[in-house]
Amino acid sequence: MARQMPSSDLDDLFSTTHHRTTVDEKPISHSPDSSSRYGTGDVGTPSILTLDSSSSTVLDKNDQVSQHLSTFRILMVHIGAALTLFLATTDANIVSTSLPTISNDLQASQSEYTWVGVAYMLTQTAFQPLYGRISDVVGRKCLLFASVIIFALGNLVCGASNSITMLIGSRALAGVGGGGIVSSVWVITAEIVEVRHRAKWSQALSITWSCSAVAGPLLGGLFSGHTDSILSWRWGFYLNLPICAVASLVLACSLHGVTLQKSSDYSLRTILQRFDFGGLILFMTGTSFIVVGFSFADENGWKSATTITMLVLGLLILVGGGVYETYTGRDCLFPKTVFTDRSAIVILVVTFVHNFAYNAGLFYLAFFFQSVDNYTPLQAGIRLLPFSLGSSLASMPAAWFIAYWQSRRRDLSGQNWIMSLGLLISTVGFGEVSVTSYDINHAHSKKPGLLILLKAEAPEALEILFPLICGIGMGVMLHAPYQIFVRTLKSQELATGTSAFFLVRFTGATVGLAVAGSIFYARASSRLPSDLPIEIQGSSLDFSGLNSIEPMSLRWEVLNIVATSVQTIWVVCTPCLGLAFLLSLLVRTLPIDRTPEGDSEKQTSTGSTV
Repeated sequence: MARQMPSSDLDDLFSTTHHRTTVDEKPISHSPDSSSRYGTGDVGTPSILTLDSSSSTVLDKNDQVSQHLSTFRILMVHIGAALTLFLATTDANIVSTSLPTISNDLQASQSEYTWVGVAYMLTQTAFQPLYGRISDVVGRKCLLFASVIIFALGNLVCGASNSITMLIGSRALAGVGGGGIVSSVWVITAEIVEVRHRAKWSQALSITWSCSAVAGPLLGGLFSGHTDSILSWRWGFYLNLPICAVASLVLACSLHGVTLQKSSDYSLRTILQRFDFGGLILFMTGTSFIVVGFSFADENGWKSATTITMLVLGLLILVGGGVYETYTGRDCLFPKTVFTDRSAIVILVVTFVHNFAYNAGLFYLAFFFQSVDNYTPLQAGIRLLPFSLGSSLASMPAAWFIAYWQSRRRDLSGQNWIMSLGLLISTVGFGEVSVTSYDINHAHSKKPGLLILLKAEAPEALEILFPLICGIGMGVMLHAPYQIFVRTLKSQELATGTSAFFLVRFTGATVGLAVAGSIFYARASSRLPSDLPIEIQGSSLDFSGLNSIEPMSLRWEVLNIVATSVQTIWVVCTPCLGLAFLLSLLVRTLPIDRTPEGDSEKQTSTGSTV
């Protein structure tokens, strides 16, 4: 049962331009037939359905619960949320430019080199099924602050690591916290903002997500190459600690007294009776097998027995998990909407492809700049700005357009159009930068080109324009898929649905890097001369010595092979994005009033204090 929150001096401090939710709550029994697909009752009498039918509640006019949230307080919540989200997402790609330096310093083998990046993504992805249900049990704020602590501890150990094994283990620990941060932040910010204002407010998180793509490679490059000085790669991890402290303080102050949705009847006994431990084990195991399987494909090739076994087992376990979730009598980890609603399924496919292409394109552009163009890690990070910064800047007008469309047209089709437009621009951008091949006869050039924009003779404007087009397409649809996805959910499904969304999102990012690495390795290793004075054991190899190969004719041949091998990655991404664009046209358009009743008013102050 929710309870009236006492006023406090801190509440008075934030008492400007209130966003008010005045609701009443009483327990009821809830039968499967008592709700429609998009909520129960009349929009004017909103209902909040909590964890399951036995703990459902309906809001009426008798027992009042009021919650005042000022615009300033909502802003402060988003600032703290953006800081923590920035840390979690930046940590995933900060090693993209610093990994060669870290590998040399800790004397990592080829497989250990790969696992520095995979460890974070593996735990961040595999634990997603758990976060949604935990937040329903212990509360949103408890999960968020616990995740920040775990993330900070993991980064502290990362910075202090004196062996590659210690670094991999601490990266895995940081991934556990990072995954919890991402899931909690999106759920909390969705619950404190009225549905008609979500597009406007959510752009802060979307911009943060894309800014991390800018900051990660730049910070990794800045701290690389200084293993014997104070400014070393270790500070890429240590820097997270004070930011974690500041973000936690901002969130603690801004969320003070705010009541967020949680189950009011979950005890240790009911957890043991109703929690879906079987589904959790199946989804975590299946996800882990797939992520590790793609990592092995990157390292050992697609024909490896280990690779095939891991991928097949992972897929079978996930299918089994889906069947189990459909028939289990326990509280499901994921809402059934994820498996049955057409729009939800399409959004998850689009999200997977979007993150697949984004991470593959970003990582291997950085790789190209360092290996073929012979740039330093910091210079490579700067050269990525048209792609990464373009995505960040494009997300802002996209969010403004969605908010404008909702206020003027009173429907949600603006989100659908923005998502489809972003996929179309991305397809065109990836396509135009991948269709131009490099002629090996241009050996007189200063350097060969992955694409026309990367050739030495290409105008400087093209070197900026084409990656910028790709980045704009990626950025335009950074937050529209999530906004559409949550509209397909009932209010009690928000936390578990968000976990499903980010499970797919992180899996797409991980699989994208692994598949891109396998494509590069397969194409490059089969074409490089056998007498090449460097050894290739995988796509994780540091190619910084390519520009010193002698004689000159051999150098240009090798550089051309490496460039066209990276180009193949973009060629593969293009039809995938095109298919995602076509699928996006199948997403239904809901009128703005046909939303889950818990969304017709803010869900703040509908459960126990958390």
